[in-house]
Amino acid sequence: MAETVGSLLSSIPDEWGPKFETTSGAVTHTLTGPNSISYRTPSHMAVVMLSPQAGREVALNSDGRPQFLAPVGTVEIIPASSDLFARWTVPKENLLLALAPEQLSKLAALEFEREDFEFLPPPAGHVDEKALLLARLVRDEIQKGESINHLYMGSLLTVFSTYLLRNYSTLQDYPSSRYRGGLSPKTWRDVQDYIRANIGEQLSIERLALLAGLSPSHFMRAFKQTTGQSPHQYILSTRLELAERFVITTDMPLAKIASLTGFANHSHLTASMRRHKFTTPSALRRGRFVR
Repeated sequence: MAETVGSLLSSIPDEWGPKFETTSGAVTHTLTGPNSISYRTPSHMAVVMLSPQAGREVALNSDGRPQFLAPVGTVEIIPASSDLFARWTVPKENLLLALAPEQLSKLAALEFEREDFEFLPPPAGHVDEKALLLARLVRDEIQKGESINHLYMGSLLTVFSTYLLRNYSTLQDYPSSRYRGGLSPKTWRDVQDYIRANIGEQLSIERLALLAGLSPSHFMRAFKQTTGQSPHQYILSTRLELAERFVITTDMPLAKIASLTGFANHSHLTASMRRHKFTTPSALRRGRFVR
């Protein structure tokens, strides 16, 4: 039975740190320790160390518990249905990415034109600077709490998942399918129409890529080549423009405008408008009466 995204991080205590779930996977930014954990993984998992750990112990499908130094940027790959034990003797900060096997197989099919693969865990203490960069971007976004950009987070997790497949699985010898160029005029119109029709919803890269007939990573490249913006930048701009129009031309409550245009709440709309438009919904509405 396929695991659902909602169950991917159920074995990780909530008090260890915030969790975020999307159609691309699930992620948690954990700060805990000294501590230990032992469980059977319900999904593929990747851990990136954001603080160093001396004397870390990890056992994967084994009774042996070797100790090793895990510097910042250490990457650990845990395939689905593995028996995992980990112990650390100092407080630690890390990012844990959980990916449903079925979802990851779909991504592999889109990116590499084959669904079957196996993860190849790196040796203990293996440092990956690019994975560390991606992990820090994810951490910075998840720390925003309610103001988190769901589409941007989905994009980051898709890029992260593709990177793991390309570098830590049997697919590393298979080149990803090649695509060059931007979106065709018809595809761009279809994508625009879909975004505007669903601007109040939590849009996903996977759905937009499917609409365009491209893999997620190729869609993101083609979208930026067409618009000069990433999908999450374009959609945020579209949301702000629509919200500004509603604020100026209607007497609709600001909380309702936030909901209709895809913001988490009135505060999220206000913070986004202040950051990107250098004004606020309340100031815009007051300005209607200033002549």
